[in-house]
Amino acid sequence: MPTKPAGAKAPQDHQPKTEKPKVETVEVDLPDGFDEDDNPKYRKASARRVTVSGVEVTVLEEALNDFELLDDIRAAQDLNDGSRMPSLLRRLVGNDYSKVLDALRGPNGRVTVEAGSQFVWDLFKALNPNS
Repeated sequence: MPTKPAGAKAPQDHQPKTEKPKVETVEVDLPDGFDEDDNPKYRKASARRVTVSGVEVTVLEEALNDFELLDDIRAAQDLNDGSRMPSLLRRLVGNDYSKVLDALRGPNGRVTVEAGSQFVWDLFKALNPNS
């Protein structure tokens, strides 16, 4: 019987390739009230367009500069309070929230806690890869 060289990896030892999150800086138009003729006004806002696990979302820079976001992060990390994960996701992705949930939905029509939590942490890692 042939021997396997020391340190050689068997096929089952190979990890599946994971797609590296794609992040790009963009500007988006946000509603900003109405002018004197009741026409909608818009303002430019900096954002990052991020693709995580095949799902593209837009995260406003101002969403990252949110004092209440810090409390949700602390509770999720330090207190292991998983009930804060939906709030974290909603604060980060805003209108893309339903799109994310639909992409994460399993065959039974539900989004597992594991899938939702993993997406949030992967999104944070993509937004701040050096942390």
